[in-house]
Amino acid sequence: MVRRPYPTSRDQTHPPTASVWRALRELRAAPPGRATSGSRQKLFSSALEQSEQLFTAAGSVGPASRPLVLFYGLSQAGRAIAACAPVPMDECRLRGHGIAATQMDQPDLGSVIVKNKGEAGSESFTQIAAILGSRSLPSEARLADVWAAILEVSLWPLVSSTHPQLSISSETDHPGAETMQAMVSGLPRMFQEVRDSDAREEAVRAWLADYPSLTGYRFLRNGAIPDSGPESWDEMQGTIGCRLVWDVAHSEGSAQRKFADIAPWKGRSLTASSRVIHSRFGGDDRQLHPLLAWWAVLFTLSMLARYQPGQWTQQIDVNRSKDAVAIEYLLDSALSAVPELILAAIDEVTS
Repeated sequence: MVRRPYPTSRDQTHPPTASVWRALRELRAAPPGRATSGSRQKLFSSALEQSEQLFTAAGSVGPASRPLVLFYGLSQAGRAIAACAPVPMDECRLRGHGIAATQMDQPDLGSVIVKNKGEAGSESFTQIAAILGSRSLPSEARLADVWAAILEVSLWPLVSSTHPQLSISSETDHPGAETMQAMVSGLPRMFQEVRDSDAREEAVRAWLADYPSLTGYRFLRNGAIPDSGPESWDEMQGTIGCRLVWDVAHSEGSAQRKFADIAPWKGRSLTASSRVIHSRFGGDDRQLHPLLAWWAVLFTLSMLARYQPGQWTQQIDVNRSKDAVAIEYLLDSALSAVPELILAAIDEVTS
C-alpha cells in the first residue's frame, strides 16, 4: 500500500511537494508490487533517486532549459513505475522515447505535432500507456489538444486551443440507480445567448460531439440547456454547465461503473465523483492518462528547447509570444503536479 503524503487536512487537495518526494523516498527501502527484490528493486530505487534529483535541478533553472530536465525526470520515474508493475521483466525495461515531435519549425506552438513512434508497446511512452491501461497517442496529435488534456493547466491553454477540458461531477449517490446523472461544466457561455431552446439544444449537442466519452447521454431538462443554476455557472471563467443523464443497468454499482467508463482517471484528485475529460484527438476516442498527457507535452517542449533553441527562446519571450505565460505556468506547475501523479501511478499499478 502506497502511503499518500497528507499529514494534515489542509494538505489533502495540494500536499507540499516535499511531502510527496518524502513519500516516494519511503518506498525505496521496501518497493511495492514486483520491485521487492533483485534487479527490479535496484531499478526502482535508482530511477526514483535520479527522478528526484532531476526535478530538484529543474526548480533552479529557467524556462529556457527547464523542459529538458523535467522530461528526463519524468522519464526516469517511468522506469520506476514499470519496475513495480505486474508485467514481465523484459517489458519493464523502458527503451527509446516511443513518441516523436514533428513540424517543430512553425511559429504556432499549438500546431506542433506529437505522435506515437513505432509499434504500440514497443518503447517507453507506449509501454507506460499499456502498463497504466491508457490509450496512447494517435499518428498525429496537435500539441494544443494534448495540452488541453492536462488538468493543472486548464486555465492557461495555448492560444490555438479549440476545445477546453470539461469537468464532470457525478450526482448519482444511491445504489441500484437506473440512471447516472452528472453535471458537465466548462462549456462556453455563448450557448446561453441562443434564445430558441431547440436551436440551443442542437448547438450544445453538436459541440459535445467532440467529447466522445460522453456518448449515449440525454439532457436532463429539454429546453433548459445549458442549466442556469448557480452550480453550473462560473462567472470568473465565463463558462456554463449542463446536466446529462445516462441509462444504466438496475444493479449494484452500475452508475459508478458508467462514470468510470466516461472519466476513468482520477489522477491527483481525492474526489472519486469529480473528474475531467478531454476532447477527441486522433482516431482513439478513449481518454489519455493524466501522467501521459504531461509526458507527451514535456517531451515536445524538451525537443523544441534542444533542437530549435532559437525558436524556443522566442516562444518563451513574454514580449513576443502569446503562449509564453502559458508555458511558464505549465513548467512551474510540473514541479508539484507531476511528482504527485508519479506517486499516484505507482499506487495504481501496485494496488
